[in-house]
Amino acid sequence: MAVLLLFWSATAAALLGGEPDSDERYAAVIALGDGRRLHCSATKIGDDRFLTAAHCVADTSKGGLDDAFRPGRRLFLSNRVSPVPSGDLLAVTVREVRLHASYLEALRRFYRYKEDKIRDFRERYSGEDLARRIRVVERDALFTSRFPDLAILRVREPTPGIPILPVDCGPLHAGDRVEIVGYGYESLQGMALARRMRPYGRRNRGFTRVIRVDPVNFYSYAGELHSGSPSLSPGDSGGPVLRDGRVVGVNGTVYGLSRLDMARSNMSVNLNGLTGDTGLGCREFFGLPSDPGSGGRHSGE
Repeated sequence: MAVLLLFWSATAAALLGGEPDSDERYAAVIALGDGRRLHCSATKIGDDRFLTAAHCVADTSKGGLDDAFRPGRRLFLSNRVSPVPSGDLLAVTVREVRLHASYLEALRRFYRYKEDKIRDFRERYSGEDLARRIRVVERDALFTSRFPDLAILRVREPTPGIPILPVDCGPLHAGDRVEIVGYGYESLQGMALARRMRPYGRRNRGFTRVIRVDPVNFYSYAGELHSGSPSLSPGDSGGPVLRDGRVVGVNGTVYGLSRLDMARSNMSVNLNGLTGDTGLGCREFFGLPSDPGSGGRHSGE
């Protein structure tokens, strides 16, 4: 089973099998929410830019942005290790949200497909049978595994207290050691209590290795396949995957997540694969200079 790792109106609290970022090594990684609870994780990659997952900001029921992420809307963020809503949240205003063009087109196609299916269902079914079929269609949003599931959130207010992590457009390879960071659940046991204790979660990190890489995503070992490896959990969506302290991917989906607090593998967006493996599409998307001599590694500024 594949699980998208966001919560907006549900619960969210850190990485399964990770450890707290107690020395604040990754203070550029933030918790993003609505003021009461965590929505997703994100990374500051520029003065006014935060990188997160597209499914964190999109609304499949409308074929576009979630209303909460439209320009002018207010969001709350924090780079504290364990944010307290009453004092650690910084209010920001959305300036712009940018999705990758192929993801946006897929989102719109999915919306049209879904609307056609629901229209057909309404003509043929009724009552609970109709409601059940609509629920199935509404949940069927796994096109996110076939298109770059990432978004750049630009905000109006300065956030000088949050450092910037550089983006690395260089290629990944099977066996590469990477580090996953996020504010998701530390355990799937007692989730209601975790929500009350840490409504914005706690920033955790954990090392793993890449299993394989494809043009859109790469896959890393989780705890079930490799003991001690971290498994993504709800709330980790949008957080970074790092190689040598640089962002090479974005947390998106976990496979085989179980109540044993582990999964089989983690799927993350492959930044290098954006429109080709040369890194050029990555540099264009992030507005970075083209510099073949740098091996694809660039600052996020």
